[in-house]
Amino acid sequence: MKHRESSPHPEPQITVLDAGGQYCHLIARKVRDLGVYSEVKPSDTPASELRNRKGIIISGGPASVFEPDSPSIDRAILAEGTAVLGICYGLHLIAHELGGRVRKGEKGEYGLAHLETLKPHRLLDQLGDDRQIWMSHRDAVETVPEGFEVLAASETCGIAAMAHRELPLLGVQFHPEVIHTRSGNRILQNFVFDICHCERDWNPKDRIASIEEEIRRVAGDRNIFFFVSGGVDSTVAYTLCLRALGAGRVYGIYVDTGLMREGETEYVRDLFRQLGATAFQVESA
Repeated sequence: MKHRESSPHPEPQITVLDAGGQYCHLIARKVRDLGVYSEVKPSDTPASELRNRKGIIISGGPASVFEPDSPSIDRAILAEGTAVLGICYGLHLIAHELGGRVRKGEKGEYGLAHLETLKPHRLLDQLGDDRQIWMSHRDAVETVPEGFEVLAASETCGIAAMAHRELPLLGVQFHPEVIHTRSGNRILQNFVFDICHCERDWNPKDRIASIEEEIRRVAGDRNIFFFVSGGVDSTVAYTLCLRALGAGRVYGIYVDTGLMREGETEYVRDLFRQLGATAFQVESA
């Protein structure tokens, strides 16, 4: 795997096209967890805006390609030579756009399944013995487009993965981004590095300085008021503001609703004291 200097504002190497799936941002985060900067854009983003990408992932979604207002893609992305991976609904879109046959589902498939590899491919390399996958779909690909071949199947899905014989166009019916697909990270890694040839360029710690500078720019000479819970999101946001503006300009308040776990309020109070918060108050509902 190649590495290049990490930057607080790198150019995205991978774009995730949002087709309405609940896991869309999870896919992008999983790619960033691999050390590669990714972004999320609407599914119909023009191909001209994506030409510098090394890979595109089309997310899943609840729609059907047979619905008139279902999410669409610019078909040109499938002819640009950029690697494209369709997940669930994304698989259906690729098959539908390129002349394959998608079968309208009468009954959905939701839950665990077992992946059986039918043909070797870089996407499915080194998956190990645990082939548990997570299915969540109604429609299914019945016939792959011309030039494609079936890579894998499950007990109930004859086309669980497909790939073009020559072009870097691929699709999977299951969801590699969720933990229920045991080898999901390996599949995404294979796509990002072995197929897209991405280089590692992303480390969250390199974003801290630029985020703090953005906080100072937006806040100006104003003070900041926070409702905090002690959870990850509010604690990270509060800490960044403390670092950027100083404890004297950041005021936090925690509301004890009476429904907290035993010791939780004391834990939150101690946590923010350790962070250096001098203007922090606990209120009872």
